[in-house]
Amino acid sequence: MTLALEPEVQWLTPDDLARAWQVSAGTIANWRTNNKGPEFVRIGGLVRYHPDAVAAWLKAQPTK
Repeated sequence: MTLALEPEVQWLTPDDLARAWQVSAGTIANWRTNNKGPEFVRIGGLVRYHPDAVAAWLKAQPTK
């Protein structure tokens, strides 16, 4: 995955992930701080997630 901005890609925010996964934005921030969540980039100081990085992270998570 390239980290170059791709205009056709809808980058996701931490709030987008929190809503989708029904967790708090604080949980997403904790994962980011502890390197437990999806790969992210900072664009102008704002955290953004590429949908492919989110999908890859979800796929790599163990299931119970």
